[in-house]
Amino acid sequence: MSSRTSPGEELLWREAIFAELAAHPDWPDVLASELNDRRVYRGQAGIWVDVSTTRSLCDPGVAVSVLHTGRHYADDLNEDDIIYHYPRTRRATSSDANEVQAVKNAQTLGLPVFVVTQHGPRRRIRKGWVISHDDAARVFLIEFSDVAPPPLAVEVDHAPFERTIRRDLTTAQIQRRNRSPKFKYQAIQRYDGRCVVTGIDVIEMLDAAHVIPVEAGGSDDPRNSLLLNAAAHRAFDARLWAINPTTLKIETRQAGPQTHRMRLTNLDLSGALRLPHREALEWQFERFLETAGRT
Repeated sequence: MSSRTSPGEELLWREAIFAELAAHPDWPDVLASELNDRRVYRGQAGIWVDVSTTRSLCDPGVAVSVLHTGRHYADDLNEDDIIYHYPRTRRATSSDANEVQAVKNAQTLGLPVFVVTQHGPRRRIRKGWVISHDDAARVFLIEFSDVAPPPLAVEVDHAPFERTIRRDLTTAQIQRRNRSPKFKYQAIQRYDGRCVVTGIDVIEMLDAAHVIPVEAGGSDDPRNSLLLNAAAHRAFDARLWAINPTTLKIETRQAGPQTHRMRLTNLDLSGALRLPHREALEWQFERFLETAGRT
């Protein structure tokens, strides 16, 4: 197999292979052997880098495909995008680092990657574009699209805040949007990959909570987010605690569990570099006071 000598040539090859797979009668499901024959995915590694054909583009090559095994949570994947975790294997550290760099190379060169998920004996294929990565949290954001999407917009805190949006969605769609990988990814970046109220930094344990919830029309603006561990998220949604928008301190119900029982340790957020937009905090705190009977 000869190497492809330019990003343009590599893009044409990937587009041609994707079109060929899309014409398959069982699309988007294909046999693993069909991916292997076309050099789309091989082996057991999560990231497949065809070094023989892509190393001439840049070192150590360019990722052709990534395998999503389903080991992480449901909010890592939906119909629009995926949060893909950097590999953590027992192989040589350099192998993992090379695979991560190969995915970054796909982002830099504007090349799509084949996102592979397992469906019984078959594999499901989607065309994805790496639009952002976060080395601290060790995650990529990959968006599904037929054409290259724009890079992930860098948030500007002084931009107008859209606290609610109209959603003409079914219940199932609302639940899916509530687990949006892009919303979670932006929350991870905004809060440096740590739970706001406990400091936990294990990404697999963290959720992106809507301050103004989806069922109330809450937007997917990152300033409507809090990054919380799963237990703190559940307690927040149950209005067992809230952030006072004036003092920026954590408050709990007088008759409810106190902060030590909920394992909340960061109780004064006045020194935090990033917080939700004040409008979102005010909306949530008003509902908290109503629930707590303190209005």
